[in-house]
Amino acid sequence: MQLKQVRILSTVLLAFAVGQAGLGSGYLDGGRWLLIAHATNAFVVLVLAILSAVFGFALRRSGGPSWIFYFPLALVAVAGAQMALGFTGVRSVHVFLGVLLVSAITMFCSYCWRLRPDEAATTPVATEGSCGVGHHDSAGAAPEPHAG
Repeated sequence: MQLKQVRILSTVLLAFAVGQAGLGSGYLDGGRWLLIAHATNAFVVLVLAILSAVFGFALRRSGGPSWIFYFPLALVAVAGAQMALGFTGVRSVHVFLGVLLVSAITMFCSYCWRLRPDEAATTPVATEGSCGVGHHDSAGAAPEPHAG
């Protein structure tokens, strides 16, 4: 269930990040009224990145890969820096970092959807024909063969 939540969050985050790029480009093209929408959407992107880190932490604690927490945590840091650049008016670096941020969010969303449920949890799963014969231990190693 946690993987599904992270996938949904990453998709919504990507949608708002793409929208953020559109709002920013509209502002730079002369739509001064889009600046308020761009600034408001920046907070939404930051909150969604924070929520992705929170849900990623929960998934990591239940046996998921470490990137599921650290990747959105890095997105939070970059989104915060991006907002600071935007509010101080450093447009050149703001636009460049924005392109990198949208690319990273796209990669995060892609990784979330490619993560298989069996990779997101360490719960052992019984396979067909594993009624004692060929049983593997928790580390995945087959037992030593019996002599005799």
